[in-house]
Amino acid sequence: MNWPPIDVPILGRSGLIALIALLHIPFFVNFVMGAPVIAVISEWLGKRTGNPRYDQFSKHLATMAFVTVGVGAFGGIGLVATNIGLFPRFFATGAGIFFWPLVLEIGAFLLEAIGIAVYRYTWEKNKHKTGHMVIGWVAAFGAWLSGFIINGLASFMLTPGKWVQSKQIIDAWFNPSFLPSFTHRAVAAFSITGFFMIIYSLWMAGRSKTDEEKTYAEWSLRYAGKWALIATALQFFPGVWYLTSVERGTSLAAPEGSVVPKLLNGQLTFFWFGGIILAATAILLVYFLSVQNPKQGLKPLGHLGLILSVLLIITTTAFMGFTRERSRKPYLVYGVIYGNQMMVDMMKGNAPAAAPPTETNQPQTANETEAGTGDPAAGQVVFETGICKACHSLNGDGGSIKALDGVGDRRSAENIRELLGAPPEGMPPFTGSPEEVNNLVAFLSGLK
Repeated sequence: MNWPPIDVPILGRSGLIALIALLHIPFFVNFVMGAPVIAVISEWLGKRTGNPRYDQFSKHLATMAFVTVGVGAFGGIGLVATNIGLFPRFFATGAGIFFWPLVLEIGAFLLEAIGIAVYRYTWEKNKHKTGHMVIGWVAAFGAWLSGFIINGLASFMLTPGKWVQSKQIIDAWFNPSFLPSFTHRAVAAFSITGFFMIIYSLWMAGRSKTDEEKTYAEWSLRYAGKWALIATALQFFPGVWYLTSVERGTSLAAPEGSVVPKLLNGQLTFFWFGGIILAATAILLVYFLSVQNPKQGLKPLGHLGLILSVLLIITTTAFMGFTRERSRKPYLVYGVIYGNQMMVDMMKGNAPAAAPPTETNQPQTANETEAGTGDPAAGQVVFETGICKACHSLNGDGGSIKALDGVGDRRSAENIRELLGAPPEGMPPFTGSPEEVNNLVAFLSGLK
């Protein structure tokens, strides 16, 4: 997997994956985790209270979950395909570490997909029967097991924990932020499902023709709003737990130390606190227009306010995801794998060698090579096909960490050579051959 990196215009490689994840996670992962649970609870409430509105809500929610499983699977395929193509070495490493959990994930997905389908299409015949609700819980178990597994890989990328020393899968999976992160995602599942069902209620109101249909729309709006309101408000507690676990898990993981200062008083503060403010605003809109006074929410202005609340909560999801992913930069796995897919141990010279070092195979860093006249054209090839472009861009093409346009005006050739050999924290040293170093220096110093 040493082919040249694939470049993604405008968005960049990380940006493309982030976009797919934004479409996949709230619309598929969170909703499919929350929907079966709420559907079964609603069916049980319908049986217990005799209120048919719970049954109608549960049936429609099961239908939406069934459709979402089919459509949302494409998002998962998209994430796998883009990671293989854009970050092949990282994907191979991650798949190697989490091989057996990922095999289990296949079974979990089949369990949730088949369970949701059976639950939905046996509704009319078996509703309120214990066996039918058990099928719903089995589907929910599959969805939550799937989220449980994937959360292990996602949280590992920020807090690899003891795996760095032990290389044991159990330490990679149950890393320092695993449980807080999963709890955070679990509560988010109910929040997102509640907000999406608010849209469902507005849609039902828009197509209602009889008084009974209008009454049901008003009832479902209040019911969905309660799920959205309570779950979103409860996010505060796992959020604090997650933040403290990230503080502990990243403090000693890399030379840069904890990533929390980036969130609370750094480059990501706007997105972190912005997401919290947007979520709080969404809660207020839901409380006044859905829970307290759903009749007001079904009026045209109320419609706009509730649609805005859903957009705000999706934006919050995007902001929080962005801060989590961006905070670990310049690493793909914090303190373990750089953004250019190079292992930190390799760059430190700690990787096991295939053969004892000799005069001909001893690796060198850029500041250990002798200065010489390089070929700028050959240096451009080194930049284009090597690891540089994974993080750096020229003319908007390449990585998003730092643009190198005009670097020759800002730094001398000797300064560039020193920087390649002894880079700042977070940037791996360039370990190419002396000829490649000279060619790369000639190319970069000529960018004026």
